[in-house]
This record gives sequence, structure tokens and C-alpha cells, in this order.
Amino acid sequence: MNGWQKLEVISKILAALLIPLAVAYLANQVATANKQRESETKFVELATAILSKEPGVNQGKDSANLRRWAVAVIDRFSGVPMPEETADALVQSTALPSIASPAAGGSPADPLGTWGVVFGADSSLEAARHEVIQTAKRMGIEAAEIFRRAGSFRSVKVYVSRSEAEDAVGKARAVRPDAYVVDMSLWCPTSTPRDGYYECGSR
Repeated sequence: MNGWQKLEVISKILAALLIPLAVAYLANQVATANKQRESETKFVELATAILSKEPGVNQGKDSANLRRWAVAVIDRFSGVPMPEETADALVQSTALPSIASPAAGGSPADPLGTWGVVFGADSSLEAARHEVIQTAKRMGIEAAEIFRRAGSFRSVKVYVSRSEAEDAVGKARAVRPDAYVVDMSLWCPTSTPRDGYYECGSR
């Protein structure tokens, strides 16, 4: 076997060894990048959910800090720097504009596609208010919302991911066995703020 033949054999051996390693490395890089994007998306969804709520007139320091964190998340991952005046307004006095599109299924209480735990249905708004305060407290749930759907005032806790909703519904069923999880983009495709509740509508 002459020198050229030896070189060809060695080249084939190296290619057989290195190409699979290169492919595996690239696949790992792509998977890592995808996980990073998924993580960033979750953070943005959570930040959007926080900022979609109107800040309280007398909001405490913790609430303001939470909104400031949410602004920083959106500012970091949106790719477009937020003006300082806009950031201050979102923290102190303004809610993030609602996102409502067929693809996202968004609404003022349903940013970027969310999940809800429905744990009450009442004929009166007053009864529903009792549910979202007293019954929710017994379940260990805070900041529940009232949605009027099909003529009934529903008590709902909205979450930004299905896994969170599934975890919460287990707690809710300890108090209300008939509690269930819904995809808000289907259950309440659009919602209009009313006095103390959201009015569900179709797209």
C-alpha cells in the first residue's frame, strides 16, 4: 500500500469518527438553543400576565417590585429597548395593552394563551365575589377572577401554563370537587372588562 492509499484510508477513518461527533455536537447546540427560547418565552408570558393587570392605586412595595421585574424581563427579551417613561408608567399606573389575536387567543385576562381553574358558577355577581375571595382563600388560591359566561358568573384562577393549572386544580378539588381546568383561548376567546368581572365573548 503506497502513501496515497494510506492517506485515503486514514482520511476515511477520521471522517467516520469525526462526522458523527460533529452531528451530535450540532444537535446538542440546537436543543440547548430551543430550551433557552422556551425558557425565555415562559418568562415573557409570566411578565405579560403580571403587567396586564391594572396596578393598584395604593400598591405596596412588593407589588411595584414585581411589576418592575416584569418590565425588565420584557425589555430584555423583546429585542426593542423600552423607553424609561413607558417602563415607569407600567410599574406605577398603566396596564400592558391586551393582546387579542386568533393565533394567540389573547384577551385582557388571557395573555398569550392561558389556562384557568374554574371552581364556581353563580347567578349573581355578589355570590361570585364571595367565591373569588373566601372560597379561593380556603383553596390557597389568590387573585382569582370573575368571568361571565353563558349567563353565569364563573370563579376562575388564571395561570400562564397548563402545568400550573393542573397543580392548582388538585388543591381546588379538596374544597370544590367539581373544579376543572380550561384552555382560556377556547373557553373565553375574548373578554371585555366590566364592573368587577370580565364578559366572555367569541372571536
